[in-house]
Amino acid sequence: MISGMAVWGGAGWLLDRWLDTRVFVPVGIILGMAAAIYLVVARYGAAPPPSGEPRTRTTPGGRPGGPSDPSRTQKGPW
Repeated sequence: MISGMAVWGGAGWLLDRWLDTRVFVPVGIILGMAAAIYLVVARYGAAPPPSGEPRTRTTPGGRPGGPSDPSRTQKGPW
């Protein structure tokens, strides 16, 4: 996250020097921080569910399925 702030803050500093202003350094730092946070969230995603909750396996249609489902055999449920 620090490198994003440094790179975009540096780009803002260069733009400020070129245009003789003082607004682009803070904008660059904030933009770099926001981009870094977005990339971290996109890379690692949401936290996994707590281990105490049971996991259920479902098919794309929402029905239970998978090889561990005893009601699904080649000859039917009987």
